[in-house]
Amino acid sequence: STIAVGANGAVLTTTTADTTTATIAAGGVFWYPAKNPVVEFLFKIDVITNVSIFAGFTDTGSEASSYLPARIITASMTATADNEAGFLFDTRQSASYFNVCNANATTGAFTQLASTYVPVAATNLTLRVALDSTGAARYYWNGLQVKTKALAVATTTPLVPYFGIRNNSGTAHVATLRSIRAWCDR
Repeated sequence: STIAVGANGAVLTTTTADTTTATIAAGGVFWYPAKNPVVEFLFKIDVITNVSIFAGFTDTGSEASSYLPARIITASMTATADNEAGFLFDTRQSASYFNVCNANATTGAFTQLASTYVPVAATNLTLRVALDSTGAARYYWNGLQVKTKALAVATTTPLVPYFGIRNNSGTAHVATLRSIRAWCDR
């Protein structure tokens, strides 16, 4: 798996040799829910088959090589981060739509979005996650708010912006991360 700087943004590539590789881009600055942090990712992915995508906040800057902060297999979510809030797409799920997911002190939950919320191959997508001082998360798809989750994360846990893709097959995947915007209250 590699991350490289390309003409149109950071290029994240999974390898074909390993069916469980993940490539991530995570921020090194901690963001606290008490400061109402927001992170927004603009990206596109080459193909949407046999892949997982996570975009949001997590309390771990890096996961084990084969993991994203959360995964969904069939209809069950496993959070590998203790606290996280983000968008998750996982083709190992029964219906491959984007989900909004979270973990608060290791208790994870997800809500599957409607069938219109799927990535389109080689097409830009903007995902935004906004946290507030109560630990609530608001999720935005191309600028439109699609969900709010109360008590999504612990309010005292530092988080980092996180974008990652995971290879669920023997085919390489390429995501172009065009921009990451993050801001919070002073």
